[in-house]
Amino acid sequence: MIKRLIVGLSISAACFGASIDNGANLFDGTKSFENGAVACVACHNVNSSAVISGGTLAMDLTSMGGAMEYPLSAVENMSSPVMQEAYKGKPLTKEEIADLDAFVMDAANNPGSAGGDNFVMMGVAGAVIAFIILSLLGNGRKKESVNQELYDRQQVNQTQSSQWRDA
Repeated sequence: MIKRLIVGLSISAACFGASIDNGANLFDGTKSFENGAVACVACHNVNSSAVISGGTLAMDLTSMGGAMEYPLSAVENMSSPVMQEAYKGKPLTKEEIADLDAFVMDAANNPGSAGGDNFVMMGVAGAVIAFIILSLLGNGRKKESVNQELYDRQQVNQTQSSQWRDA
């Protein structure tokens, strides 16, 4: 109980003025970064129901809440050379960093399954609907094989040829 209270107070203090929703939108690219930086979801994942499943190129950020300000504050602080190159000349603002940190901190304290579960289910549902529609459209089509029609014509032609030769 006391541990939860301390965690809750630290979240409230760290996220003062920061928006969890804005952080989620920045993370998944729904909202663009002010300086045109790449969305975090391209390489990272966070287990949150607020965003779709992210990339697997880099580490999962679910447990990084409260530890994002330093690595994101300057390109030279970023641990990955790929990240340094991607964010070169496109620094994040303090507000964007605070919003991302608030979002990741919220995800760490309220883990959910990544929105990718819904994405997969919607894909399966879409495929089933497409199959049903295509099946209904195909109902009026010919049921016989085209090859059968060709075979039957050849049989008729051969019969006529043999009758012609026999006559």
